[in-house]
Amino acid sequence: MDSSTGIRGRIQKLVTKYPTLRHVMVLLTGTALAQIVVMGVSVLTARLFTPEAFGQFAVFGSLTAIATTIASLRLDMTIMLPEDDDEARRIARIATVSNLVVAGLFTLAAIVLRDLVISQYGDPELASWLVLGGFTVFFVAQATMMQFWFNRRTDYRTISVNRVQQAIGSAGGQLGFGLLGLRTLPGLIFGTLIGQAFAFVNLRLRAKDLFRPLPEGTTSGLELVRRYKKMPLLNMPTALVDSLRINGITLLIGTVALGAVGQFNLAWRMLQVPIGLINSAISQVFFQKLARVRPGEMFPLVRATIIRSLLIAIVPFGLIYLVSPWMFLLVFGQQWDLAGEFARALTPWLAMQLVTSPISTVFVVTDKQQWMLAFSIVFCAAPLSLLYFSPLPLLETVFWLGLLMAGMLMLMLVMSLLAARGYDRRRPTATENPDQDPDSDPGTDPGRSPGIDPDPGTDPGAGTIPGQTPPSAPGGRA
Repeated sequence: MDSSTGIRGRIQKLVTKYPTLRHVMVLLTGTALAQIVVMGVSVLTARLFTPEAFGQFAVFGSLTAIATTIASLRLDMTIMLPEDDDEARRIARIATVSNLVVAGLFTLAAIVLRDLVISQYGDPELASWLVLGGFTVFFVAQATMMQFWFNRRTDYRTISVNRVQQAIGSAGGQLGFGLLGLRTLPGLIFGTLIGQAFAFVNLRLRAKDLFRPLPEGTTSGLELVRRYKKMPLLNMPTALVDSLRINGITLLIGTVALGAVGQFNLAWRMLQVPIGLINSAISQVFFQKLARVRPGEMFPLVRATIIRSLLIAIVPFGLIYLVSPWMFLLVFGQQWDLAGEFARALTPWLAMQLVTSPISTVFVVTDKQQWMLAFSIVFCAAPLSLLYFSPLPLLETVFWLGLLMAGMLMLMLVMSLLAARGYDRRRPTATENPDQDPDSDPGTDPGRSPGIDPDPGTDPGAGTIPGQTPPSAPGGRA
């Protein structure tokens, strides 16, 4: 009892001294619960649904994920930036309209391009049910936008709870439809929509102050878009290219066989569990520290984060490489024999993804979005070209794909360190507080970032614009 009390006391001292640690622990708890629920239910749904059904759903999820990436034009990220809360609320309204428009366009495209989907995948059922993708696009994009509001308010508990709600709702919905006998694509889609809608409605009810009427004199939406124009002009193309890379791999494998992409997708989702347990929470809070870091402090922060992530990745991914082939058979059943081999082939890539994810926002904070855009284009073209032109069998091709992507992510680490060193050579601006404690609670000054001139007469788009790329794609969460 005394030992347990002593441990709790030490933890309490740490989270009191370091508010960032407290925020990480809150988000990590929600992320861990969500991942545990998803993994546990996946063991059951893998025995209820066929690899072909999961392959159809993987294509559905990939297409909706691409649309979700650009739904808000990346303006949702700028909710954290203005000094004034009413300006943040104005941005939220712009993002909401954009989310509605893109969701509607997705549904329209699903109807108009139905024959194209059939010709690519030979599956009229998939083409017919794609019209429901607009709902997924809106629910996920709008929930993501509201999470940035709660991040601005440092209300990490609400974000954590929302993740659990979506995971339980979607996983539970899929399991429920499977047990009721709807063990086809509609069962997976309806089950997922239940969780997404449940999470969206609950978050919307808690975000009433975000949508309250704006007072007279609030900065116009057009002026705010101009102020943060780099997000749709530079950050959005980068995010879109990255989404096309990840989801394009699934879409290309699906043209070979929907059963194969179902196997690949199960391996991918299960390997995302250790990544999601760590990176989603750390990345969201790491953004707060990056947005407030002073020149001279970024390189040590980025270097320490990389080293810490490398140490964390070694053991779990080493074990995954060794045991995944027989573990997938044991846990998910004989029909998933190829998934374990895919998991082994993907291990180097996803291990490096765990390392790079927390520092992915460095390029936005240091005003090096153009670096990331150029890298993302190559990072997208390389794997898709390998998959499209490879004469090797699919599994062997995926093995080389894992090595290729791991090597490119190592290059990204070098780029992030160069960007951080360049930032540290800048002279501190007059808006920075040299006496501010870097471990102080960011909630004391929401939305304020070094390098951003709060003077409304300036154009922060020409300077440093912090932002955050969500660590996990909506299609993956679906």
